[in-house]
Amino acid sequence: MRKMLLLFNFLTFALSAFSWEVFFNAPPDPIRLKHSVIELIDSARKSVHVSIYSLDDEDVISLLRVKSLEGLDVKIVMEGENYVENIKMLHDLDIVADPLDNGLMHSKYILVDGRYVWFGSTNLTDSGFYHDFNNSMIFESSELADIFEKDFQKMRDGYFESSKDDESATVLADNVMMKVCFSPSEETFESVLEMLKGAKSEVDVAIYSFSDPRIALVLTALDQKGIKVRIVSDESWNSSSYSFIPEMKEFSFIKNIKVKGGLLHHKYIIIDPHGKKPIVITGSYNLTLSAERKNDEDVVVIFSKDVALKYLENFETLYKMD
Repeated sequence: MRKMLLLFNFLTFALSAFSWEVFFNAPPDPIRLKHSVIELIDSARKSVHVSIYSLDDEDVISLLRVKSLEGLDVKIVMEGENYVENIKMLHDLDIVADPLDNGLMHSKYILVDGRYVWFGSTNLTDSGFYHDFNNSMIFESSELADIFEKDFQKMRDGYFESSKDDESATVLADNVMMKVCFSPSEETFESVLEMLKGAKSEVDVAIYSFSDPRIALVLTALDQKGIKVRIVSDESWNSSSYSFIPEMKEFSFIKNIKVKGGLLHHKYIIIDPHGKKPIVITGSYNLTLSAERKNDEDVVVIFSKDVALKYLENFETLYKMD
């Protein structure tokens, strides 16, 4: 079975060299991202806390079950609709699900041993790993893990969406400054908007869904000021009436990409990668009003040239696609 092959065929993420790593799939590597998840969970010795919109990958589920049976603290928070849909696979795991009548529990992060944090656009699903275009990061930082853990525990206690307090926090890990925000909150949206408005030379956006006209107007203003603006978006979603992109056809910086058998599921923004203050914004946050006002989302603003250049390499590959 593929499960057993995965458990004995890990790719090592180079945390010995620095305390973070970035993973992308299709392009350039459809396997490496999933292996980062499998290896991280397998490395757990005390706890695995998972906040995820959708979970149906058999390898991940089996490994979570193994860790639970070994006596580790394995707990999960997920979107209620997806939990109900996959309850036969998930019934024996310790899961708190978001009520079905609320907004979406859309966050995507894993906390291991209060030390490692995995976050990004990737759901723990067959589609998320093998068909959709996604990105995720692993950071080694107990301080960063503590910030995410507070959000996780709120949801474990039954506080979802607007019942949670607005929170943001800043942390320095291995000389990388990060600001972490959780939706629904105006603070999250304002943080994204502030970073965009401060762009000096370049903004590159890879996004699944785009329907927030306020962000569209800011990007348009940046373009008109002579700042290099490029957007790659998922063709299927952003050709619909829900998206703001059909109204922006006259702007040359938008490029819809059709992913065969999957989605362009990225949610990242790169600002001034070659400038004095390069920034990457990533996490689960689509550029939509629902992401700001209804859903549980995580957003990480990363102030790092090294991280920005990693993301820029992926963006350039996407932008060259037909």
